[in-house]
Amino acid sequence: MQPSGVEAAIHELQKDVKRVQEAISVLKRIQAQRTAPKVSAKGGKRRLSAKARRRISEAAKKRWAALRVTKGNSGKASRG
Repeated sequence: MQPSGVEAAIHELQKDVKRVQEAISVLKRIQAQRTAPKVSAKGGKRRLSAKARRRISEAAKKRWAALRVTKGNSGKASRG
């Protein structure tokens, strides 16, 4: 016995409903992944305070000054 036209239409529509529900499910998962808070392995971007930057800068200047003192004028003499 072959299904009537109405029964065939109902069957096709039920298949369509199932496909649409699956598509909605996939899209919801994608949306959840995009809107979920992202936790990076690094713990986010770190920012230094002005005081910390100044401390680092002063320490670097001291290191370079010490290096210049230990080398003396040898660097300038080799240029001339």
